[in-house]
Amino acid sequence: MTYNYATHHRHSCIAARAGFGDLLIGAGALMCEANGLDPNKKANLRDPMVELIKITEGFYACGVAASVYAAQDPHSKTFMPEPVYANIGKLLLSLQIYDMHRLAHEVSGGLIVALPGPDEDHNPETAATLAEVLRANPDIPYDKRIEVSRFIEDLTASYQGGWYSLISLHGGGSPAALKQEIWRNYPVGSKVELVERLMERGVLAEDNRAISRNKQPGRCCDAGCSQPGQPVMVSLPKSGKRT
Repeated sequence: MTYNYATHHRHSCIAARAGFGDLLIGAGALMCEANGLDPNKKANLRDPMVELIKITEGFYACGVAASVYAAQDPHSKTFMPEPVYANIGKLLLSLQIYDMHRLAHEVSGGLIVALPGPDEDHNPETAATLAEVLRANPDIPYDKRIEVSRFIEDLTASYQGGWYSLISLHGGGSPAALKQEIWRNYPVGSKVELVERLMERGVLAEDNRAISRNKQPGRCCDAGCSQPGQPVMVSLPKSGKRT
């Protein structure tokens, strides 16, 4: 029950933080626009945006794979996410959550923590001056720029942002626990057998061998795992003629 709960929980964390990543990507793009800068023309903005996309979609892809390769638990009959992909996805987001915050800050600029306070925004004596001075893109009103700035502040540079960082790192299991589960479930033995066959070492497969104990059923078999009717590679005739 402990293993099953942990796998389900880590799988759900992937979806939750992928949604969090979507918010950072969208807000980062809006902040670039409000700042009057275009990532299509500025590599120093485009590169961190792509990095943020890569991180978010990278661990989300693991979540999708964990769902696609889910298997039915023999006892409860419920379907379990594939544990290797579920734990790898959670490990990726755990270790990169702070990078996600940093990248959002990089593309947004320091305004997200340097804005005037609400009292100054609504002060008739200063509001007009602030709107004039702090407006960057002439097509984006000042109030829209500060709105997205404060949104990013709430997500990444607030009490809530710190809370998200910590639960992303340790919630559902620390990185050490995730690595342990990846190693416990990964079919290292199948990879060892693959290499040994390629090297023709002829080492017998033994269940008590430490490095070949974990195996992945249905892969790397002698028949090449081909389905009936599936094309297979055959040797060319010695004459070199094709028939």
